[in-house]
Amino acid sequence: MVELTPQSQARQAPAEVRSIQYLRGFAAFGVLVFHAAERAGGAFGLGAAGVDVFFVISGFIMWVVTCRRPPSPAQFMVKRVQRIVPLYWGLTLLVAGVALAAPWVFPAMQVSAEAVVKSLFFVPYQDHTGLIAPLVIPGWTLNYEMFFYLLFAAGLLAPTKVRPWLVSAALVALVAVRPLGDTANPLWATYTNPLLLEFGAGVWLGKAWSDGRLPGARTGWALVVLGLLGFAAAGFSGIDVERARPLIWGVPAFLLVTGAVAIERQGEVPNWRPLQALGDASYSLYLVHGLAISATVRILEAVGLASPAVILAAGLVAGVIAGLVTYQLVEKPLMRLFKTGLGGRAKAGPSRPAASAPPPAPSGSP
Repeated sequence: MVELTPQSQARQAPAEVRSIQYLRGFAAFGVLVFHAAERAGGAFGLGAAGVDVFFVISGFIMWVVTCRRPPSPAQFMVKRVQRIVPLYWGLTLLVAGVALAAPWVFPAMQVSAEAVVKSLFFVPYQDHTGLIAPLVIPGWTLNYEMFFYLLFAAGLLAPTKVRPWLVSAALVALVAVRPLGDTANPLWATYTNPLLLEFGAGVWLGKAWSDGRLPGARTGWALVVLGLLGFAAAGFSGIDVERARPLIWGVPAFLLVTGAVAIERQGEVPNWRPLQALGDASYSLYLVHGLAISATVRILEAVGLASPAVILAAGLVAGVIAGLVTYQLVEKPLMRLFKTGLGGRAKAGPSRPAASAPPPAPSGSP
């Protein structure tokens, strides 16, 4: 639990970091719109920036939930595995089984023992289309998450004062050596990707939170606006985001998350149940929305209603429903089983954020 500092105690901090949950829902829904628009023949590339928002959130959360009472590296990794793995493994094995038993369901998927093992154990590999992604394609971001968790777990061996410096140094060093290796190699391409710097930015934001060094609510709102304007500018400019993604999307993501938690520190975030529910279900939504959209498109094609507008609307509805149902029937019971928290809520203290912040699906996923 994150303890209240004398300064933060005087500010009547809320009981949970709602802004983190709202941002999770916001980011997950943006990715859903991106994929639904793609299947409808349109484009909403900006939705894929939800990945960057989630990476910043992940770094923030990992710092805040460990800074006061650091667990051992083993304890930390066990909790991370319990939170991330069960739902992801279940879905991976389900998809692989269906692809083998009924290949027509996933005609573009090639299932092999190597693909299944690497998918399950978060080992980046290149599929037959050239995409570096596991069988459940959104899991490419989980490969980054698990790698960051390993680095952060190693950092837990160091004193709290030097931990953010060591973690940041490791991330910067990995990115710095990227030109020295073969970026066509899936392992090298993943473990030296500049996207890793977004986790580091989140760590430092978490440190600012725990140290009580966040700006006031007015500045927080200004940062939120700047972050949204940054995303909008990138979206309308038509710039090639992947050439400098940590700058083009990562900086606005950092501004957005920083502004949101700064506002949260002043206790000014209301309880909006729809956003809370969407945030709670964001991991399930992240994993299943692509399957829901694909199933919806097939049904619409079968009944002759596959117009772009109908595909977009139906895909959005199906994705949200699939995420909410999966959360209630699968993810939530698994969290109870492994005692990893419900819906990412964290009670008491100066708003302890969710114990997990899974990223949404990437740009280019089907």
